[in-house]
Amino acid sequence: MSLLYPIGLFALAGLLIPLIIHLWSVKQGKTLKIGSIALLGDGAPLSSRSYRIKDWLLLLLRLLLITLVGFLLAGPYFMKKAVAGNEKGWVLIEKSIFIPVYETHKKEIDSLLNSGYQLHDFNIGFSEIDINDTLKKDSVTNMNTAGYHSMLKQLNERLPAGFPVYLFADRRLGKLTDELPLIDFNLQWKDTGKRDTISNWTTSLSGKNYESISSPALTRYRSLDAGKDWPTIAVLLFKSANEKDADYVTAALNAITDFTKRKVEIKYWNNQFNSDLKFDVGFWLSDGPVAAGFLKHLNPEGRLFSYERGKTISFPSEIDLLPGKTGSIPRLTLHKRIAAPAYIGENIWNDGFGRPVLTLEKEREMDHYHFYSRLNPQWTTLVWSEMFVKALMPVVLGKEGDNFAFESHPDDQRRSPDLFSGKPASGKPLLKQKGGQPQTLHQYFWILALSVFILERMLSFNHKRGVGHG
Repeated sequence: MSLLYPIGLFALAGLLIPLIIHLWSVKQGKTLKIGSIALLGDGAPLSSRSYRIKDWLLLLLRLLLITLVGFLLAGPYFMKKAVAGNEKGWVLIEKSIFIPVYETHKKEIDSLLNSGYQLHDFNIGFSEIDINDTLKKDSVTNMNTAGYHSMLKQLNERLPAGFPVYLFADRRLGKLTDELPLIDFNLQWKDTGKRDTISNWTTSLSGKNYESISSPALTRYRSLDAGKDWPTIAVLLFKSANEKDADYVTAALNAITDFTKRKVEIKYWNNQFNSDLKFDVGFWLSDGPVAAGFLKHLNPEGRLFSYERGKTISFPSEIDLLPGKTGSIPRLTLHKRIAAPAYIGENIWNDGFGRPVLTLEKEREMDHYHFYSRLNPQWTTLVWSEMFVKALMPVVLGKEGDNFAFESHPDDQRRSPDLFSGKPASGKPLLKQKGGQPQTLHQYFWILALSVFILERMLSFNHKRGVGHG
């Protein structure tokens, strides 16, 4: 048995509580009735303490219950055998696109299947598929909505080291937003896409129109509104002691300026700040509450990004910039966060456990973004990612920049380099048990914990009733 979150075993410190309760039993003194008390003074009430453990069975049940809760928090699982020993290898193809892929690579796929390879769907679960059923034109198939990064990670947890896999899939970056993981199985990636395709589409950002020209090498955006005069975006920034955080925000604003060709004017606020200008965007990068003097300089219909206050906790996790959406979702490392008693507004970014990292609250006409971490690299790797600039676009440009920030157009032709050629990909190793598929044990621990709890309550009730009768 292995544990997903060994830190959950700290809950076993609670074993001391029932042990102390059972050791520290206090008994009231007994009253002795006599015939005459005229010559006796007032006596102090007496009590006795016993450090002997009684009710051993009740104590053991309570200790077992706390132990089971601790293991539930730690996420127990075991590795289920993934592949039979006589399997030579796998051929992976998305079932939804099997027919055109097979027609193009028929000779190579047939050769692999004839040599003993098994055909599997490159989708969640990697179910084995029958080539005869797949070639039927009326067969119902499901699109792969998971990103290739996620699928390769699942395969790495499921297959033993060195297991041969032939993957027939497109290398377009639309499926490869995240950095590819280190793999231990022997992967041969056969590119199924066309390498000479160029596509065009139009998109808009902050009221401006762009033409997108995409090739396998890159995607370029050309403004269709050249010569138009656009209003300046005024930004007010308070950095307090967080100098580095302010530098990262300033660099991101300059990048947005360079890309959108919109002029962004940045001013830094302090208690002596004096200006009649109303600012469109405010960044409050301070651990203290947002000052009233800062707020009065913001446009009532503007946007505010503020650090939230609370207890700082070390929290190894990740930031999901698009919670609730499937596909190639950008995720970034989260080291520390703010633990708040309540979270205000709608979730915009979540951590790996679904708790808010950034929320959006509508304050009258103003959009207030509450950030429950910090931009410092000691807190998160957000500022080191190209996603940082994209993630700030909705804050700087308003709702018009929402969709464009993480645009994933189906006609995007950019392709990844040949990262796989039978060798493991570069990157950090995954923490996993080799040679199997993880099988959670939560349900068994829940059943056992519930049974122990019911037994403990019954025994405790009978014990109290027996003491009462005595």
